[in-house]
Amino acid sequence: MKYNVLVVDDNEEDIFFFKRALSATALEVDLSSTYDGSKAIELVTKEPYDCIFLDYNMPGYDGLEVLKKIRQTNSYTPVVMLTGQKDQQMIIKLMQEGANDYLSKDSLSSESLRISLENARRIYLMKQEKYQAEKALKNSEARLAEAQRIGHIGNWEFDTRTKSFVLSDEAMRISESYHDNKRLLNFCRKIHYKDFHLFKETIKNLEVKQTFDITFRYLRWAKNENCINLKGTMVSENKIIGTIQDVTKLKSALLEAQKASIKTKATKIVLAIAIVIFLLSEAVLDPVIDSLTASLIISLSFKGSIAVALKPIESLLERIMMSRVSLG
Repeated sequence: MKYNVLVVDDNEEDIFFFKRALSATALEVDLSSTYDGSKAIELVTKEPYDCIFLDYNMPGYDGLEVLKKIRQTNSYTPVVMLTGQKDQQMIIKLMQEGANDYLSKDSLSSESLRISLENARRIYLMKQEKYQAEKALKNSEARLAEAQRIGHIGNWEFDTRTKSFVLSDEAMRISESYHDNKRLLNFCRKIHYKDFHLFKETIKNLEVKQTFDITFRYLRWAKNENCINLKGTMVSENKIIGTIQDVTKLKSALLEAQKASIKTKATKIVLAIAIVIFLLSEAVLDPVIDSLTASLIISLSFKGSIAVALKPIESLLERIMMSRVSLG
């Protein structure tokens, strides 16, 4: 491969010796050089380099200042400092400011340059891979957070040993739990008292069942009662992970559908009762009523009473059937 290299040194003889040593490495190198630190900073902003060799002792901008300026705009290009002396404190300072390596001019050779360049290339590739991995992770986390926000579903994890209860942003919004040391306690406190036993038994038996999927009523700060679905899986001896979802609207929609279905059933049942009563009255009661003096008035009164009573019967039947349906 071809290396694009920049040498920054105010000494022409040192640059000449550097170029000669570099040509003896058998590496394919495109070499640029400058004697000025400010010019080096300008070049780095315009041109991508595989490695920068930077002299520490220079007039104007010294090597340390140039290094700082480079690192303000370029975090990844390897910088190898060229020093005339081995001052340990200075070397530590250079490394802290972002230098990747250093070479003593006294021991500069084609072999040391080859090793330095190859190491620099490995460092560059590793940093690029790390950057791409971190970028991909951030993008994945952003997409996951957006998907959770749109789907109103969050994720959580619980460490049974440390009692650490970690929630995603959407999970915190759903459960109205915030960053505090009592997050799990506050979460449990808001579970409806009639459903808390179900929640407690589910967690207690998790080691046996390994997974769970429960829905319970949850009290929010506005005092309204939401319906929460909690799924979990025990992934290790001490860790449980899962999802949390607000299913209040879904449950409400199901309840409305059940109400409509029950209303239809009640209407059909009452209609069947009305038909039966009508047939019985025609077959049994009408002959008896017809023999009476005011038969017409009695017949109309009886049938009218039946008709009026059908609606309350239908409403009562609906209430009885609906009493078996709940949000929880």
